[in-house]
Amino acid sequence: MYLGKADVNTYEKGSSREFLTTNGWGGYGFSTVIGANTRREHGLLVAKKSGEETFPDVLISKVDETVISRGKKYHLSTNRYTDVIYPDGYRYLQEYQAGPLPGMLFVIHSVFLRKTVFMPRGLPLTVIKYELLTAPESVKLEIRPLAAHRGADRLFPEKDGSDFESFFTEKSVTICGRGHQSHFSFNQGEWYSKPLWFENLLYEHDDCEKPGTDSLWSPGFLSIDMNEGETVYVLLGAENVHYDHRSVAAMEKETRLLFQENLTGNPLVRKTPMVKELLHSASHCLSQLDGKRPAIFSGYPSVRETARETFISLPGLLLVTGKTDFAERVLKVWLERAVMNDHVMPSEVNPHTGSLVTRACDAGLWFFYALDKLCDQTGRTDLVRENWNHLTGILDRYSDGIPAIGIKLDKDGLLVLRSDDPGSNWMDGDIDGKPIVERKGKLVEVNALWYNSLRAMEQYSEILGRDRERKEYGSLAERSRKSFQDLFWCDKGYLFDWVDDKRRDESVRCNQILAVSLPASVMDPERGRSIVETCWNELYTTFGLRTLDPHHEKYKGRCEGRIDQREKARFMGMAWPWLLGQFITAYLRYNPERKDIGWCFLRPFLSHLRKGCLGGVAEIFDGSMPYKPHGDALYSPSVSELLRVIGEDM
Repeated sequence: MYLGKADVNTYEKGSSREFLTTNGWGGYGFSTVIGANTRREHGLLVAKKSGEETFPDVLISKVDETVISRGKKYHLSTNRYTDVIYPDGYRYLQEYQAGPLPGMLFVIHSVFLRKTVFMPRGLPLTVIKYELLTAPESVKLEIRPLAAHRGADRLFPEKDGSDFESFFTEKSVTICGRGHQSHFSFNQGEWYSKPLWFENLLYEHDDCEKPGTDSLWSPGFLSIDMNEGETVYVLLGAENVHYDHRSVAAMEKETRLLFQENLTGNPLVRKTPMVKELLHSASHCLSQLDGKRPAIFSGYPSVRETARETFISLPGLLLVTGKTDFAERVLKVWLERAVMNDHVMPSEVNPHTGSLVTRACDAGLWFFYALDKLCDQTGRTDLVRENWNHLTGILDRYSDGIPAIGIKLDKDGLLVLRSDDPGSNWMDGDIDGKPIVERKGKLVEVNALWYNSLRAMEQYSEILGRDRERKEYGSLAERSRKSFQDLFWCDKGYLFDWVDDKRRDESVRCNQILAVSLPASVMDPERGRSIVETCWNELYTTFGLRTLDPHHEKYKGRCEGRIDQREKARFMGMAWPWLLGQFITAYLRYNPERKDIGWCFLRPFLSHLRKGCLGGVAEIFDGSMPYKPHGDALYSPSVSELLRVIGEDM
């Protein structure tokens, strides 16, 4: 990833491009290439408490840098306040390059200073490296850390009476305040204690009704004399551990090697230029540290661990990239959770407490989707053979009914949802506890997933020589298929979104695409083609499938206005990239010779990869022009589905 001067030479351009570095266990450094934080979740050191599955905290928000050359000060930092942008250091930014670590080159006449940011694997630590590439004479570099000490979902607009204080020991400064501790350490330079408050910092890219404001505290600054060719490191840490220059240099080398190993021998690298960027972003969503259970994070900055996002992401992040062992371990973790939860797949790990949450009725069905993809990719069914009773136990719970999430099997072979909980299905938006999209009864995507699960178990039964179970699953699947087509087919050429005893929702929604994109399609070819055609004509946009037909009276295609209006838009018209992946698969199922059109669907993301979270794909986009991104700046299902389509279908 390379950005030149023309890409970052204004505040608007530079602040719309974000870099991300992660430590593999939910900690991250996330900011814009010009150093101005524009979201409350931005921060150079955002860390989870050691050993805990909790929401991360923004400890060090940023650092302000000043270069003094020939007696003149040059501020390299950029801050956005409620009434002014100051300083405007983006003027000195010559280029941004991720090679593969995020790096910024500042040019002040004949002074060239390169800044590189990275997080070592598994440590609550952010390292900033400064290299003075050229300089006519010695320069002085001043670095001032700004502490936030708050949850990534919180703000402190006022000083709030916090008793911030700092303690200096040799080569290290400990910052205390707001119930947190952070550490700023270095191997050379002189520390000057000069506490300052930075108030009214504005985060204009917050996905809120109004941009948030924040207050940060700084204990002082580090002054370093540098000569041409010198390199210095400063460290931002959640723990007070000191590392010498050689150790930090070794960490940098190891971090670079990890990214290179992620590409070496990867079967997708030669497919298209966008693959390298997507693989780089995908690595941030994976956690496989020694001694910790493997995980797939939903994205950044949310850093959640959810079942649905995990199972949707697993084929693209792990299977088509050759990480099948990792994929199997992830599925085992979630299967163990379901077994402990009375064979009901939990929805997510609570980000604040680490406890399991059970709400979504489709989580267990998405598990079978991911499991089927694993078996198909590897040609092995060891996981199925070893856990047969648990797999049948999960489907038996659906057949018998799961009161906790309000779902049961009806006599026609279809699942019916009776829950009033907005979080019971993936369209989980709510306002004051009431669902934005009322979906109750028999849901189209839930029953498409149910049919896919039954066919998968029918196939496994045959492979394992379980003839009785094969007949039972096959019979139930056939009954489900016939009922599905009779119940959901609309004479207008598409599928109802949901059906209950009295109503049929005729809204043209994206959920129906799963009926023709899953490995086992519940639709016959003629009707399947019609569904794809309807989704293409009514729901397709550049970056995803809309959640509602734009001709519908309740369509709201842009995330703007009041909080409730912004929340409504998520499922009343905005577009989701992960659904575009399912759409491309369905399109190529009926048009296998038109891969050229498949690439037409994919290519627009080449442009998006150079904006927002660089190299990543956002969670959701406006369904109407100008298609602005929203939600997670890097969303694992979005990245995964592009990789999956490239690997499986293209």
